[in-house]
Amino acid sequence: MITKSTKFHNKIAQKYEKEYQTPYWNLYNEITWEHIKKYLPNNKKYPILDAGGGTGYWSRKLAELGFNVVCSDVAEKMLEVGKKIVEKTPLSERINFVISDITDMKEFENNSFSLVLSEFDPVGYCGNPQKAIKELARVARKGSAIIISVDSLFSVIGRMISNKKFKLIPKLLETHISDFSGQYPQYNFSIEELRDLYSHNNISVDSIIGKTVFTRFIPKDKIDELLANKLFYKQILKLELDFNSDPSIIGFADHIEIAGIKK
Repeated sequence: MITKSTKFHNKIAQKYEKEYQTPYWNLYNEITWEHIKKYLPNNKKYPILDAGGGTGYWSRKLAELGFNVVCSDVAEKMLEVGKKIVEKTPLSERINFVISDITDMKEFENNSFSLVLSEFDPVGYCGNPQKAIKELARVARKGSAIIISVDSLFSVIGRMISNKKFKLIPKLLETHISDFSGQYPQYNFSIEELRDLYSHNNISVDSIIGKTVFTRFIPKDKIDELLANKLFYKQILKLELDFNSDPSIIGFADHIEIAGIKK
């Protein structure tokens, strides 16, 4: 299904990764990677799925460790850029780029993947989060991890307050859908909602973290300047890793990442 999000990401595909090469996103990705590493399969017999993987940032990280990865996305231009990044490198032999809608991954059989990822919010952008999580669970092997990252409902409320958009809050609380960027709608989750969705799809929740829980309070126009300082970066990274699973603050993070095991 071609959504506004698909059209947007096809349009920005060529510059997508460059926009995320900043100190803040380096921090964010390092936090994410520390979480993912806990769930890497011991056996490399079966491939890993990077669902909604776009240009293949996480696919490359996994392929560098020797895993075979399927990077799927509905935005064809994003996949084309991803292919060009790895062409003429050994990684091209380990990453298969496949056009696929996360809500209907008919290209993949049941119980195919030893780890299933969906980073950078595709579950919230796809138009039907319930179907997306059902599909992610379907293609995962029994006992394997399913990890998704989504926008936090309460973080979006905070942004609306800071931008004095109080009139938008009642509708957000009713639907959980926002169009804060003005480019495409997204679904925003509470922690309990994610827990329920995992439970309904036979996934046992193993861990939940917030990304990021402290730096989100730093004004956007100052954050990269502060994180450019190596000592500050190291200190804030440690704080984030020490506290990003604290239940009292996860919901106020920009993003929520949940990892569960398929029963």
